[in-house]
Amino acid sequence: MLGVPRYTSTPRRGTWDERDGGSVPRERGRHRVVSAPAIIDALSERVEASMQALISAREMPLYRMMGYHIGWEDRQGNPMSNEPPMRHRGVACLTACSAAGGDVEAAVPAATAVELIESFCQVHDDVQAGNPQRDGRDSVWWAWGPAQAINAGDGLYTLARTAILQLRERGVEPAVAFSSLQVLDSASLEVFEGRFEDLEAQERINLSADAWLGMAGRKTGALFGCAMKLGALAASADDSVTDGMATCGRSLGIAFQARDEMRQVWGGPGGQDAAAADVLNKKKLIPIVHAFEEANLHTKRRLGDIYFKRVLGQEDVPAILAILDELGARDYCESLIQRHRTEALDAASVLPAEGAATVGVFIDTVLKG
Repeated sequence: MLGVPRYTSTPRRGTWDERDGGSVPRERGRHRVVSAPAIIDALSERVEASMQALISAREMPLYRMMGYHIGWEDRQGNPMSNEPPMRHRGVACLTACSAAGGDVEAAVPAATAVELIESFCQVHDDVQAGNPQRDGRDSVWWAWGPAQAINAGDGLYTLARTAILQLRERGVEPAVAFSSLQVLDSASLEVFEGRFEDLEAQERINLSADAWLGMAGRKTGALFGCAMKLGALAASADDSVTDGMATCGRSLGIAFQARDEMRQVWGGPGGQDAAAADVLNKKKLIPIVHAFEEANLHTKRRLGDIYFKRVLGQEDVPAILAILDELGARDYCESLIQRHRTEALDAASVLPAEGAATVGVFIDTVLKG
């Protein structure tokens, strides 16, 4: 069993104190400590193992498609040796449980559920957007066709609900387990609403920043908020803490979405050579939304000349980036991220100081990752 991680320093450069045993690299005071990234990686691996156990127990080829999407297998069913990505939503759930004083093992079924919902969304997103690849490999629909991809996605959604019902096996009270299922279903519906709005906005020019915030709060914030609320519920926290964790997660999700959309436009720390598909597909990423909202008439016409084209190509990107620079879109997005980071940290103040600091480490790790 994983020890309950406790944060022992400042939010940006802290360590976690693991008092229930485990491998730890150095000493501080009376307790051995490990770095925050190491604990977060361990929590992510715990979620990964739970997901894999749930899916690999089933033998139909449908489940191999799921394993392929998640990154465990190639198309022939051979194991993949690549390092799995961070399971942000699952770790959010376990972090909230720990920060609220609970045993992270009790929250593993809920953490598994939110990650399966995210995987379900990814499979369907690739079908909806016509993405032939995800993470450098053929997407599920490209490999097996859209009909079977829909089956795989729907199966992931159903497995998520199956997973959360396993909370009872971890000693969670029946009423809390039932409430957790309600929270998951409610958040899933919000996610679908946000995804509907995202698709609908693709052909709109007049999307406001406020409308984008509402969309991002549903599309991404709802599942982060759900994850953290579920973690607090598994810790038997009171309503003020569960509500605070839900607010914290939603704000983190909005910041996470804004950070992701910045990278779609400008790339990560090293930049990128070509625009991401979402830019060329005319998705209303927050830098673009800001540009349309803040531009004067002349600049809006310049943007319109680009975005009213039937198809965008790489040759259109320099003009888009130049307009974004003129309008200070990068600085605007950074300020938006910092505002919602602060809101997330403020919401975490319902926790004891040590728990709030633990959540603070997680928030900064996610936004810098």
